[in-house]
Amino acid sequence: MNEETNNAPQLESPEQLAMEELKPYLLDASKDYAEPFYMLEYNGVPFSPIGGIQALSGQKKNGKTFVIAQLIAACLAPDAPRVHENLPGLRIPRRTLEHLGHLPKVLWIDTEMEELNSAKVLRRVHWLIGQDFKVPHERFHVLWMRTVEGTTNEPAFAKRWRLIKLAIDVMQPDIVFIDGVRDIIGDFNDNAASSQLVQELMATAEKHHICIWNVLHMNPRPGNDDESKMRGHLGTELGNKVTDTLVSIKQKSATGVVFTVKQMDARGKDLDDWQFEVTDQAGALGIPRIIGGSTLQQTINNQKTEEEIMLKETVRVLKGIIYPPNTEYFSNIVKQAKKELRVGEEKAKKYIYRLMDVHPGIIYQCSDNKWTMSKKEVEAFENDMPFAPPD
Repeated sequence: MNEETNNAPQLESPEQLAMEELKPYLLDASKDYAEPFYMLEYNGVPFSPIGGIQALSGQKKNGKTFVIAQLIAACLAPDAPRVHENLPGLRIPRRTLEHLGHLPKVLWIDTEMEELNSAKVLRRVHWLIGQDFKVPHERFHVLWMRTVEGTTNEPAFAKRWRLIKLAIDVMQPDIVFIDGVRDIIGDFNDNAASSQLVQELMATAEKHHICIWNVLHMNPRPGNDDESKMRGHLGTELGNKVTDTLVSIKQKSATGVVFTVKQMDARGKDLDDWQFEVTDQAGALGIPRIIGGSTLQQTINNQKTEEEIMLKETVRVLKGIIYPPNTEYFSNIVKQAKKELRVGEEKAKKYIYRLMDVHPGIIYQCSDNKWTMSKKEVEAFENDMPFAPPD
């Protein structure tokens, strides 16, 4: 009987069974995990990691489509003369090109614009990369899906998403732009549907080892104090999961219109902002051209001036949050500063910490674990004094 007991199969304990199920998800401290490959870089700083999802946002008519044209052209022909001239600093990292073994294939899906306007974007990209307007590019495909019609069994939004996944399977792009991601979901304010779509986008990017850029408007202005967020629960889910969020902002001045592209969120190193104007180099087609701070050397030369501007803007914003007698927890300060500065959380912290380094004591922690500002230090800063005035 003892011999039979010894030969009987040993059942695993509940703890052992649990560890077996968890085993695939445990990080291995002995393993060297590879750095991600990034599809793009600006002034030497990489962004848009391959295998992840990204977001491009902004108010209506604030240049998002021009930004798409810039990113596509930089991917298709980074060494084209017009790309060098009009998009200085925007390139594909050499390491990524070696990894891919070819220049990227691009798929752009437009669900919003009229067919003629979508064709103008296609030709805008063709002009930048030196491609004949009438000759299709073998690595650039455009799906125009505004007029997709659904059925009772397959609504239009579901059909669009199915066709997009089919196109990814068949065309095998390296980077995808979904210009109008809200049009591949029934209700962008539905929590469950938004979460499911974002999970599917992430899974698709991971499965095909590609980048998927999602274009979604910001909350409308004016009168909305939460305008820095992308619209609906879909925007919230995207904001939580994307590796990068770029925002395009239109600014009018006496000399014309300038667009600023800001990085609101990043998993890696923060990007410099870039500005562009729309030129008539190709007539009424409209060609975006990056202006100012376009080379790494220019960035270095302007660094001190840019920091001074950044510090002054940070002080201005903080005064609206914690100028005496106001106090606030540091996490709430960052949250409000992020919104006012129109930057991501890490960059907002970076600005505040830099201010504390350059001007010690200008903000400080109170006894109740909240933070406030020193009126004397603020006065000294605003009067360009090297130290606070005496009592």
